[in-house]
Amino acid sequence: MLDIQNFIWAPKIMASEIDPSTTRFEMKNLPRGFGHTLGNAMRRIILAYNLGGAITGLKIKGVPHEYFVIDGVKENVVNMLLNFKKLRFVFSEKMEPLQWVSQRFKGIGTYTAAKLKLPSGIELLNPEEFLFEITDAAVEINMEIRIEKGYGYYSLEYLRARSKKEEGADVNLLLIDNDFKLVDYVKYEVEEVIEDFTGSTKDSLTMEIKTGFTKITPKEMLMFAGEVLASYAKLFIFDDLYIDRSVFVEYEDLPEEKALGAGDDAAIKTMPIDALPLSERTRNALIKNQILYVEDLEKKKKAELLLMKGVGKKAIDEINIALGNIGKMLIIS
Repeated sequence: MLDIQNFIWAPKIMASEIDPSTTRFEMKNLPRGFGHTLGNAMRRIILAYNLGGAITGLKIKGVPHEYFVIDGVKENVVNMLLNFKKLRFVFSEKMEPLQWVSQRFKGIGTYTAAKLKLPSGIELLNPEEFLFEITDAAVEINMEIRIEKGYGYYSLEYLRARSKKEEGADVNLLLIDNDFKLVDYVKYEVEEVIEDFTGSTKDSLTMEIKTGFTKITPKEMLMFAGEVLASYAKLFIFDDLYIDRSVFVEYEDLPEEKALGAGDDAAIKTMPIDALPLSERTRNALIKNQILYVEDLEKKKKAELLLMKGVGKKAIDEINIALGNIGKMLIIS
């Protein structure tokens, strides 16, 4: 990391769970410009390369093509393929990335993905998905399902070309294009924070990730993207070249943000506003109004602060709490 981190403290990442499949991550103390650099890169990697399992082909006994209609089955084959296309899986690390799984269905009733019998090492993420309905007791469906682990999108053209090359032309194979998608959305925001009274700035990056399944956590998606980004960045490090490392600092050597407490009065009065645990919005509003130190804040009356742009009742409450933590308070009138 750059030595600028010595002045804006060590980067900190905090996670807050919104619901079982959605998490908000906040990364503070980034050098100016790094918020968008990291946020955009991480977002693109997560959306394009979230790793999952999906079905890319079926072989149904007695079904020659996708436009076929099976007697005694309510859905036609095209609709069956679309239903199987929705299924998502996770593979264990030891599992081969392509598996053929045989299935047999017999008896009147509605069949969901929960009826699938999978080998150990493959876990179904959405067992509630509807597959088809058998309306004739004499009907028996025998099929082979091709489940793959991958990322990105596998088009029908790609699957046809691959099947022809690796397996030869199999007329009984019904191909299913798929995208292996496990993430619903990723969004990020960057707030430029006035670092202190000198006017220098730092970035605060907030990322929100929602997965489509509660068994897959946003933290797993973020960590995978971080590993991908780090592995590609290492390609730019050449052993045969010299680089000036005097501006680098190790994360372990960076100063931490210190908790505030009541202490020496003179030291507290000269404490910069940036050191108070205020929201970025409130802190920026105070600095823009030339309130740079705790001493400046103490001299202001509550009514005076409310007249300033960007300072409202909510900000006043926040300021009172922050000052109270160090044994100070605003002038009421």
